[in-house]
Amino acid sequence: MTRIGRTAQADMFRVTEDPRWLLTIDGWNSKWEPAVESVCALVNGYCGVRAAVEEGSSVSNPATFLNGLFDAAHGLVTQAAATPEHQVIAAATPELVKAPDWSRIRVAIEGMPVRLAEDQLLQHGRTLDMHRGVLIREWRVRSGKRTTRLRSLRFASLEDRHLLGQVFELTPEDWSGEVILETVVDGDVTNEGGVRHLVGLQTYQESERLFLSAVTSEKKLSICLGAWARLTTHHGRPIEGAQECGERTLVHRWTFCAERGRSYTAEKLCTLFTARDIPQPAARASELLTTVAATGLPAALEASARAWGRRWASADIHIAEDAVIQQQTRFALYHLIGCANPEDERASPGARSLTGERYKGHVFWDTEIFVLPFFVFTHPPTARALLMYRYHTLPAARDKAHRLGFQGALYAWESTDTGVDVTPPFVFNAAGERLEILTGVQEHHVSADIGFAVWQYWKATNDTQFFLQAGAEMLFEIARFWASRVSQEDNGHFHIRDVIGPDEYHETVTDNAYTNCMARWVLRRGVEAATWLRIHHPEQLTALADTIDLEEEEIAVWSHVAEKLVDNFDSTTGIFEQYRGYLDLRPADLQLYEPRRQTMDVILGWQQLSKTQIIKQADVVMLLVLLGDQYPRHVWDVNYRFYEPRTAHDSSLSASFHALMAARLGDLDDAERFFRKAANVDLNFEHGVTAAGGVHIAALGGMWQALVFGFGGVIVEDQGLRCEPRVPHHWGTVRIPLQWRGEQLYHCINGEQETNPRSAQ
Repeated sequence: MTRIGRTAQADMFRVTEDPRWLLTIDGWNSKWEPAVESVCALVNGYCGVRAAVEEGSSVSNPATFLNGLFDAAHGLVTQAAATPEHQVIAAATPELVKAPDWSRIRVAIEGMPVRLAEDQLLQHGRTLDMHRGVLIREWRVRSGKRTTRLRSLRFASLEDRHLLGQVFELTPEDWSGEVILETVVDGDVTNEGGVRHLVGLQTYQESERLFLSAVTSEKKLSICLGAWARLTTHHGRPIEGAQECGERTLVHRWTFCAERGRSYTAEKLCTLFTARDIPQPAARASELLTTVAATGLPAALEASARAWGRRWASADIHIAEDAVIQQQTRFALYHLIGCANPEDERASPGARSLTGERYKGHVFWDTEIFVLPFFVFTHPPTARALLMYRYHTLPAARDKAHRLGFQGALYAWESTDTGVDVTPPFVFNAAGERLEILTGVQEHHVSADIGFAVWQYWKATNDTQFFLQAGAEMLFEIARFWASRVSQEDNGHFHIRDVIGPDEYHETVTDNAYTNCMARWVLRRGVEAATWLRIHHPEQLTALADTIDLEEEEIAVWSHVAEKLVDNFDSTTGIFEQYRGYLDLRPADLQLYEPRRQTMDVILGWQQLSKTQIIKQADVVMLLVLLGDQYPRHVWDVNYRFYEPRTAHDSSLSASFHALMAARLGDLDDAERFFRKAANVDLNFEHGVTAAGGVHIAALGGMWQALVFGFGGVIVEDQGLRCEPRVPHHWGTVRIPLQWRGEQLYHCINGEQETNPRSAQ
């Protein structure tokens, strides 16, 4: 057994010296606490652990979410939807299952429990050390005449994603007396609305190791959590304790006499496995716990920190002179690194990652358009895993297309582990209006978005094995869907009717420019992929065509549809009409409603809003971000200037792509303003706590894209990467790591000085 002395214990609480790696929350504010728990969550791709205080409080919502572990929520459940003002009613909706709460600590001094809400709080602060992937909390409480200093540290290992660790230190400042300290695993957990997913709980003991096992209520997937703990004095001497297996809890308990000025440190290691990971999770949880308990918590913490260091080496965007932008950037990168697991091809990050229950952990188009590019250019194995998730859910996408009367594959608007669409049917807004949710039956651009992601990954990595195994089939089935989705008018042109584009304030429209142009792009890539396979891998093309019953005549139809599909582009003005008839809507001046704290659908009401040109988020602007290299720069400019004043930015997805486009156009004031707006979706507690339901992972992914493709000016071309940077002078030198076709590159910019990415030396 490794023995830990005072120096080693102190080192564990050491934070990274550079404050730009740290996110510090000083004081205690119950109104902010739900958002703080999300923002400071520990994430490693396998699980996410909210930053709830160990002893709990009236506003605490502790939760550990396991990526890809879904079960059905029965009964009527209330959940916030598109905005905090919306309430969704859903029945039997699959949601991410909460794992047992492993981080609970109970302390009693001379028989009096230490509780945050009851004791006089003298000092309180939490620091998320993003470089090491640890959360450190320090606080002082006064109970009667006793003052106690407390510290804790938690981490979710990036080295072994099934491992969790916790350190808790207690120091009497002005008293000596009896202390009862308990580290607890609580299996009595429920999801939002009181839904209980873990049933059949069993607890048992193996030596000093305690275990809690359960199964999910519907799918009967087994889950096992193992816990080991010990308490030492400031000299590193162990204090004898006891273990207790309750009906739903595991407890390690110590009763000891604490001496004034002396520190006492509890260390706790937990292992967590489910039947999604391995056939016998209990055996694997026991095996891993035995191994890590023997080597000790400090070794596990150091291994995790090294793993974070390796990921940061290929992901960290260094901004020399602007400390705030640097910290905001690292906050985004930290959560992006931790949102996905490269070892799991059957899971994908939900809209709020693994940090909260909003949207029940469902997967949207956000992943492919906003999040995936970060992994494509910094960690391709993770990007591949996320695309393979879509490949494994291809059967459900085919089923959805066929149910709606189309061919090919139409991916779910809201997806879980199976790929079946779980979009709720309706919503009540704050005004009490019942609004039918049409996204699941009309917002079809998700399939084009996934096709775009498949092509982007293949071209950036040269991963031909992926393309032959999965990518080509996905692309063909998506192209097949779009060819069946169009309708032809007498003039020979094709149209796409009854859709919703990225701007969800206008429903059931015809020829949404984003949808049509993305569909056309996918159709052309389908033709191009077939041509490439015919030349380079004819046997694989023949085998795939036989499998999915694809004929040469059908591929020719794709080309014809793409050629005749309208795009709403006016070559005279350079404007894309967002959809047919949009320009006939009533203009509206959004400045008349400023300052505002509510979204425009709440202010105007849905019926009135839909008659105006007010749009929710980037739509045409997003189209030009993704496919803008097909058009001259003046088209970017005229559409940005036309649509931005009409955009309410009522979606967290909007600001980052506006920052990207503004940077490309050289409007650095607008670009930086929108970049900060994207960051403050989660970080500005003063003006809202929208992060209470989890961080907005797509907004964070959009920030990375704004930095790389906007400020960094990186342009992806078939022959390589070209750069036209636009960086504010006060940022100083900016260094962007990128992976391109197996090579590590670094893009360095000094002010607005242009450079091209260079290979690592």
